[in-house]
Amino acid sequence: MTHNALVVFNPQAGRGRGHKRAAEVQQALHAAGIAFESVVSEGRGHAIELAQRAALAGWELIVAAGGDGTVNEVVNGLMVAEEAGARSRLGVMPIGTGNDFAASLEIPLHLGQAALRLAQGHTRRIDVGQVNGRWFDNNVGLAFEAMIGIEAHRITWLRGQPLYLLAVLRAMASYPLPVVDIYKDDGDRLGKQILMISVGNNRRNGGGFLVNPNAVPDDGLLDLCIVDAIPRRQILRLLPKAMKGSHDGEPTVELARSTRLVVESSVPLPIHADGEIVNNEGLRVEVTLAPGRLEVVV
Repeated sequence: MTHNALVVFNPQAGRGRGHKRAAEVQQALHAAGIAFESVVSEGRGHAIELAQRAALAGWELIVAAGGDGTVNEVVNGLMVAEEAGARSRLGVMPIGTGNDFAASLEIPLHLGQAALRLAQGHTRRIDVGQVNGRWFDNNVGLAFEAMIGIEAHRITWLRGQPLYLLAVLRAMASYPLPVVDIYKDDGDRLGKQILMISVGNNRRNGGGFLVNPNAVPDDGLLDLCIVDAIPRRQILRLLPKAMKGSHDGEPTVELARSTRLVVESSVPLPIHADGEIVNNEGLRVEVTLAPGRLEVVV
C-alpha cells in the first residue's frame, strides 16, 4: 500500500473535461488502497507551485492527475524543489488529451490500472531536459511543430490523434520556413531552412505520433528530428509515416542524437515543451539534458 501521496489535480485537463473525471480518479486511488490528499490547480503554472511546495513539505509521491501539460508543470515543480534538496517521486493519473508521456512509459491509460501501478510502487529513473530554462519530460518542438500545438489548443471538441491531425492541417495554412543555424554536440554549424525541429526524450508526442521513434528516456541522449523546408504536399505525404515512426531514411528528414542542441534564428520561433507553448518569439533556443534526474512510478 502506498502512503504519503499528494495528488495535483487539473480540472482543465483533457480540453476542460478533467473536472468530470475527479470522482473517477479518487475512486481508482481508493480502490488501489492509496492513502492520499489532493490539491487543485487553478490555472496555468499553478501546478508548478503546488508540486514544489509539496516536495519541500516532504511528500514522498506527487501524482499529476491531468495530461502532458499537467505532468510538465509538476515535473518543473519537482526539479525546482530538488535544487533545494527535496526529492519526490512522480506518479501519473492520465486524464489528458494526448497522454503521450504516460503512454511512452507504458503507464496504463485506464485509471484503475494506473492506480494499481502507483500502489505497486515500481519506479524508473529517467532523463529530463531543459529548454531555455524550462524543464520538460517528453519532448520539445520548434517552428511548425510548435505551431501545431498552438492550433491544437484552439480546438476544444476533439481529443487524441484526431485533434492533432486537424491541428496539422490548420497550421499548414500559414506555416513559416525559417532559416536557422543548428549546433549539436560536435559544435559544427548546420545552416538550413527548416520546417520544424522536434527534440524527443520519449518516442511519442502529439497524441500518438512517433516523430522520434528511437527515443529512450533513460539513455542520456536527446533524439532529434530535423525536417527540411518542404511544400505542403510533402507534409501530407510524410504525415502517415510520422504517425507510424517510419520516416527514417526520408531525404528531407534527419534523425540524430545529441546531449545538447542550440538553434539560432533571425526570425522568432514558437517553442513548445510537452505540448505547452513556452515562447512565441525564440531567437536562440538551447536544449540540454539532465540524465537520470526524475524518478517515475511506472
